[in-house]
Amino acid sequence: MNIEKIDPDAGSLQIQLQVFADQQNVTRSSDGTWQALRATRDGAPIVLPWKMSLVLEGLAFHITVGDFSTPVAGGGATAVISLVRPRFTVAIPTGQVLLPLRVSAQAQLPLLATDQDESEILIAADRTQAITDGSATLETVFNMRTDSPRTSGTTARSLYTGDATSAVLGLELARAISVGDVQGVPANAMWNMLDLVYEPAEPPFIVGPATLCGFWGGTVATTGFAQAVWAELPFSAIS
Repeated sequence: MNIEKIDPDAGSLQIQLQVFADQQNVTRSSDGTWQALRATRDGAPIVLPWKMSLVLEGLAFHITVGDFSTPVAGGGATAVISLVRPRFTVAIPTGQVLLPLRVSAQAQLPLLATDQDESEILIAADRTQAITDGSATLETVFNMRTDSPRTSGTTARSLYTGDATSAVLGLELARAISVGDVQGVPANAMWNMLDLVYEPAEPPFIVGPATLCGFWGGTVATTGFAQAVWAELPFSAIS
């Protein structure tokens, strides 16, 4: 980048910024070295999306809930959504900040049992506690940069078979609902697809201790899958 003064004898100082046109012959250097700001040939600067900069730094993480073709059941002892048995949790410890980048979930709906059967997906956050108790399966948290040695500071779990501390949903982030409409014999009736993609343009900064939670369930037993991507920062980065 060049900074050029224009007409220094004028009544006010004018500065013209110039960048290096380099849309084909890209040069790369090591961290800690100066690099020219790159632009297209019309002078428009090329700027990396901020989410991708977190991925490059090794601060973005991913979990998959459900195993290949085996979904995670919903509702615990009953079909309805249960606050003590989320479908998955990402517990955020004190001193850690989580930014949800993308959470997607796909529910498998059974045959309708009766008219107006309902099933839903809910993504929410407990802003007060990091939920790590209850019988559940520990999820493997993958770094979105696969060569990064950086590991997640969170604890991710799914497939709760025992009650955990009841989630306090102080921040509902996204929801999808499907309601069945019977036009014949209920046992032969199907309903619409139910899936959800939460990809916020301005994600919340969820400060630990806290928990990102995913639920699905309804008036009938509902199974499903989920994929969650988030970024992690130390609290010192925002305090």
